[in-house]
Order: sequence, then C-alpha cells, then structure tokens
Amino acid sequence: MKKTINNSNPYRLPENIAPAVYNISLRLNLKDFTFSGEETINIQVIEKTREIILHSLDLEIENASVSQNGEGQVVSKISFNKKFETAVLKFKKAIDPGDASLVLKFKGALNDKMHGFYRTSYEIKGKKTWGASTQFEATDARRAFPCFDEPSQKAEFIIDITVPKEYTALSNMPALKESVKGGLKKVVFQKTPVMSTYLLAFVVAHLESIAAVDKNGVLIKVWTTPGKKEQGGFALDVALHALPYFGEWFGIPYNLPKLDMVALPDFAAGAMENWGLVTFRETALLIDPKNSSVAAKQRVAEVIDHELAHQWFGNLVTMNWWSDLWLNEGFASYMGPKAVDHQFPEWDVWTQYIADEFISALHDDGVRNTHAIEIPVKNPYEIREVFDAISYSKGSVVCRMLEHYLGEDAFRGGLNLYLNRYRYGNAKTTDLWATLEEYSGKSVREIMASYTCQPGYPVLTVHRKNNGKISVQQKRFFFDGKSSADNLLWKVPVGLISSTSHIPVFTYLKKKNGEIKIDSAAKLSWVKINPGQSGFYRTHYSVEMWRDIVKIIGKTSKDGLSGVDKIGFIDDSIALARAGHIKTPLLFELFEMCRNETDFSVWAAIAGGMSAIDDLISGEKFHLSFKEFGMFVFREIASIIGWEEAREDGHLRILLRSLALRHIGGYGHEETIHEAKKRFLKFTEQKGLNPDLRQIVYGLVAENGSEEEFEKLLALYRATDLHEEKARLLRALSSFRKKELAQRALDFSISNEVRLQDAPILLSGVGFNPLARELAWEFLKSNWKLLIKRHHGGGFGSITRCLEVIVGGLRTSDHFKDAKKFFEVNKVPGIDRAVKKSLERICSNHEWLKRDRKHIEEWLKNK
Repeated sequence: MKKTINNSNPYRLPENIAPAVYNISLRLNLKDFTFSGEETINIQVIEKTREIILHSLDLEIENASVSQNGEGQVVSKISFNKKFETAVLKFKKAIDPGDASLVLKFKGALNDKMHGFYRTSYEIKGKKTWGASTQFEATDARRAFPCFDEPSQKAEFIIDITVPKEYTALSNMPALKESVKGGLKKVVFQKTPVMSTYLLAFVVAHLESIAAVDKNGVLIKVWTTPGKKEQGGFALDVALHALPYFGEWFGIPYNLPKLDMVALPDFAAGAMENWGLVTFRETALLIDPKNSSVAAKQRVAEVIDHELAHQWFGNLVTMNWWSDLWLNEGFASYMGPKAVDHQFPEWDVWTQYIADEFISALHDDGVRNTHAIEIPVKNPYEIREVFDAISYSKGSVVCRMLEHYLGEDAFRGGLNLYLNRYRYGNAKTTDLWATLEEYSGKSVREIMASYTCQPGYPVLTVHRKNNGKISVQQKRFFFDGKSSADNLLWKVPVGLISSTSHIPVFTYLKKKNGEIKIDSAAKLSWVKINPGQSGFYRTHYSVEMWRDIVKIIGKTSKDGLSGVDKIGFIDDSIALARAGHIKTPLLFELFEMCRNETDFSVWAAIAGGMSAIDDLISGEKFHLSFKEFGMFVFREIASIIGWEEAREDGHLRILLRSLALRHIGGYGHEETIHEAKKRFLKFTEQKGLNPDLRQIVYGLVAENGSEEEFEKLLALYRATDLHEEKARLLRALSSFRKKELAQRALDFSISNEVRLQDAPILLSGVGFNPLARELAWEFLKSNWKLLIKRHHGGGFGSITRCLEVIVGGLRTSDHFKDAKKFFEVNKVPGIDRAVKKSLERICSNHEWLKRDRKHIEEWLKNK
C-alpha cells in the first residue's frame, strides 16, 4: 500500500495525512505535575493507508481510534520512534482517501525544562505556588499533545482546559464559556484561525491583569502573577500603539478579537509570539516605575514590538519549513524597530540598530562556521541551531537592504501583496522574491540571493586612483584574515559620500573588481564608502583614505559623518585589525580622535572595540598601560556627563551616562570607583539608588570588592522579587576578580536559589571576566552532564551561548587543544556549530595577539 514520504528528510512526516481541526481537552494536576488529555483530530486522508504517523514525545498514548463514514476501528498497535519523535498508529482495516476523525487519549508530565508543557513557580503571601505554561516553538507541541507538528501542517484548534477553580486559564482565543464543578473549573475557548502547531499556547496560573481597547476595538490585556499587574502599564501602552501601527503599515488589521501578553516567572527565551497569547520573561514585559532603568524600558518596547510584528510575519503567513526561519525572525527584527521609532522618535532607534543588529550580524557572519540565511535543516537539533544572529540580525539587515533598494512604498506594497496572497498559509523565500518583483518591477531574486543563499559577506578593498576613479575589489571577509577557497561573489550596492557631497552616489559591483567614477576625485579631502550602512559588507580603505576619515571622525554630522557612518567605520576598523588587515595601534589613533563624541551609539561601538582589546591583552605586562589609555579615552565624556541626572536629560544621555561611567570605572578610574562604593553603601542603608546607575554601581563594587561585598549583593538578590533587579545583581555577582568569589558565583548558578532561566547570566558573566574565564571553563567541563541536562534541548540555545562566551574567549594554543579534545569526547547533538565557532575564535584570538602583541606594547610605551 503506497505511502507518500518526504525522502529528502526522514524527520518530516509522510504527506498522506493532513489535519483540519483539533479538538483538545486537557486536565492539569498541579500537585504531581501531570496532565491528561483527549483529542479528536479531523483529518483528510490523501492516500489509502493502514497507519497514521504523527509527532509525539514524552507522552503516553493510552488508546487511539479512527472513524470514517460512520464506521470506527480501534488502533491495533502503537509504537514510538524516539529518534524521529513520532508515534505510529497501525490499524487492521485500511483508511480510504477522504475525511476521517482520529481520536486519542494521552497523558504526560509538566516538565521543568521550560519547553513543551512545563511548570512555573511563583510566591503568593510567601508560599511557593505552581502554575503551568507552554513553549512550543520550534518542535515541542508534540510534548503536549500528539500532533502533526510541522509549520505547513496548519489547522484550526478548539481547546478546553480543566484546572483548579482559583486558577486563570488562557489560550490563543477568548474563553467561550466556563463551568465550575466541585473544586475544578473547565474553560472552553473559541476556535482559532488556521495556524501552525508551534503557535498554540496555554497558560494556567494565579493571574491578574490590566486591560484597554485599542483604536480598532481589540481588547489588550497584560497578565502577571499577583501583586505585579501595575508593572504592566508601560507594556500596555506599547501594545496599544504597536498593534494598530502594524495593521496600518501592512494594510491588514490584526484579525483576532483579543491580545493577551503574559509575564511568566520561568521562561527560556525573551518572549514568544503565540497568536493572541504572547508569553514573556518578566524582564521583557514588566516595568517598575520606581526601580526599572530606561535601558529596561527600551528593551521592553523592543521585545513587544518584535513579537507583535510576528502576528503578521510568522503567524498570518508562516514559513513553509524551518529552512526559511528568517522570513519570521528577520522581518520581525526589522519591523519591530519601525514601531519603536514611530512611538519613541527621541530614542534614535535606527542609529542604535546599526550599533546592535547590524554589527551583530557582521560579527556572527564573519566566521568560517557561519551558515547561509536559507539553510537546509532536518531534525529538531538542527532547527534549534538556526535560532541565531544569522536568522535574526542578518535577516533583518537583508530586509533593510531590500527597503533601501526598492524604496519604502514598493517595499510596503510588495509586503502587503505577499501577506494577502499567503495569509493563513505558508511561503518560501522564493515566494517573497517573486511577489516583490511583481509589485516593484525590479529584479530582487538575482540581487538578494547572494545574501540569503550563501554564507558570509564581502569586504571591499578601495583605493583612490589618479585618474578620478576609485578602484574596488571584493572578497569574502573572515575574522581570521585568511582567504576563502570558495571564491564567492556578491552583488554589492557600492555607495559613497564625500567631503563635497553628502548625497550618496551608488553603483553595483557584480564582479570581483570594479571602479567608481568621481568627477572631482582629485579635490576630495575624504570619501566614505557604504553611506548609511545600507549594504551588508565591510570596507578596507587604503591607509591614506583611512586617515582622511579619521581626521574628520570627531566632527558633527553637519561637517563630517553621521552617527551611523561613524559606527560603520569604527566597527570595520576594529574587524580589520582583528583580521590582520591593519595594525591594532591604528585603532588607538581612531579612539583618540573620538573623545569629543556625544552620540551614545557611537560610544557603544568604541566601547565594544576597546573591550575586545582589553580582554585580548588581559594578563600581558603592558595591560596596565592600556587601562590608563582607556581612562584617557573615556575621561572627557565621563566628566561632562557626570553622575547626577539633570531634569533635561533625555533617554540617550541617560544611556550614555551608564556606558561612560561603567567603562572609565572598569579601566580603574579611582574617583569613579570610590563614588560607586559610596553610593552602594548608602543604598544598603536604605537611602535609595537611581535605577539607571544600579548596574554601574553593582558592577564596580563587585570588580573591586571582597567577600563582604559579595554577601551584601547576595543579600540584595535574596530580598528582591523584581526580576530586573535580580538579573542586575547576578551580573554583579559574576564580576568579582577574586577567584574564590568567582567560584562561588559559578556554584551559585546551579543552586536552587537561581531560576533555570537565569543561570546563564552567571555562567556567561564569569566567562566574560578574563580573570575568571579559565575557572568558568573548568566549571563547564566538570559539570558538563548536569549543564546539558539543565539547559540543552529547550530550543533557545542557552548552553550554546554560554559555550561561545566561555570557550570562544580563550586564546592560547593549549586552550584550543584542550577544548577540541573535550568536545571530541563529549559530543552532544545540536551544539556542533557553536563548538566549531568557539574553537575558531580561540584560534582567531591567538593569532591576533601573536601578530600584534609587540605593536600594541610599543605604541602604549610611546604614548
């Protein structure tokens, strides 16, 4: 009997069955952390078959039956394939093509791993209490109910949940009816639109909410555990703006009757875009007016707008398979800032975007063990690995390039056509290209394929010629500075501005070599390639052209470069030094020229480069001289901005204060350290501390502290119930320079006092600390099995992030040999790319220091 199977990927389900409607009833037992369920799936049988294969993981299927045309039959055999995470239901009689109903009874456990259907804890009047929530992306709906758990297997869902009557139960749609019997409450929800399994969600907990209706009549609620609902006010304001904004921008209104946003005490990622029921970590949704920083406020706005953009990109139109994940995450990462900028124009979001998303994409894509945006993935482990900066940040940058190329009107109109054409369905990258080409009349696929179908990006080497032209040559950029054997080429939008014109001139470089004609080339005092950082590439200038830009880097945008162009130039220079294309001391000349800068995002780029060098040479005999240079670079801006917040200080100045004081203090500035200690002492005496200064104060006190300060910070951690404050204190606890205290922080990370979601803050924090990194590496090795059990397999890569920070920060050949040997012996599926990237970075660190050690020492000696 024929059975259609996806032969290219054995992890995909056969294509002979398609779900139409799930009717799922769930009953929770929060005392023994179990649940039971019954479901009826209306299916369409495409080809005659005696077996039905669907996904099921960590579930016990007690019985199953199928009915068709009024006749039913009980399953004859149920078997499970752990590798493919499936259940195979065999029947004695063949099931004919057409409609049928599959009925299953099952049960499972509410796990403690923050994926699938899991338990979460919180306190009510000092008593630990339990609730439950779901996290199904990417492949974990199968842990909650047997299902066809692939994004293209869309269906409608009718859910009912039975819980203790004092609990609130939420799902994607509004409650249709509730009934109470004894101590239990049954909540039946309205039918969902056609949607993918990974977007289904349930939350069961003691909850309270604040609510408002947006201008289109959509009811929006922010839900929290008891006592925290007032902290949802800012989030509610953001959602009230973003939901109508996206509806107008896309030309398609939000099409569910409600939007719930829930702050969960335990949550693996930042947030999850479940359709109509968006779930968040508390730090990504809640703002305490008295104790939250402006940085936390911005973070909340960014996360909310990212998730709400998903209600269109991802939910209404879903990628066909995880190989096109960027269609979800890249677009949400680009559209989110649009909404934030529209609501908070004073935050200068697009300059921050370059310092954050754009640079993040360049950094992650500059290693050999990167991957293309469009990448074949087969199994759950491979799928989890692509939830990274390539899918998010590089995907976002590609969207930005598209809009620059097409123009906003054509980009917006093309997306409207795309969303309407594939609404409630699935699409591939080629579908998007075709739709944009159809609407705009421009070639899209030919230009963009080089950025989505191949890994990496080019570096353009440019020289001024005497004939009024600029020569341009492209090759793939690697942080190790070596050449590529693949000879990849990109279609590069090469733009330039100059001292005589800030109006960009563009040409396309389609071959390895090219030229740009400039009529007045001989009279130009400087030329900047890639104005506005509109292209995804780096620029390697001749020494003369580089120095011409350095001369004007400290000027205002009116007389020199914009903040965006400064960031691009600074980060390119840092990357080129790391790769060996320029000498590292040239960066010191650049940083010196930036001392009068006042733009927060530009300073963020400077600080990032300085920190990379500081980390690289930690332990070298000339390290103290570099710290003195660091104080010199930050002294003026720190002095100007000071500790005291003025009434007229705006959002960006407050962020700049935090950055400047943290870095000058980190380089050893005694007055700054003393002031931090003084303010910390007052805070411990209940005299208050500005939330925008707490991370600075805590961090500097820890870096220069002893066991006494460790105990005080630990006491503050234990006393607060604000997750934002707990995270600040964990970062501080990981910053102590004394090894015995760093070890305490590591041990604390696996204690019962630290939530599973927060342990990576401590692990990565100690890993970032160059004086304790080797200690973190030994801890990682000694506790490898425990850490894998606790943090691996949840879908958001917390263990891989820790690994890349800790291992990727090592820098000797002995470290490389040790790490390589360890991971050869301790193989774990789903971390291969992270291991390779980390080993590659060890080599890159080693070569950078080996190559430039003497040059750095000599420059600092002569300073």
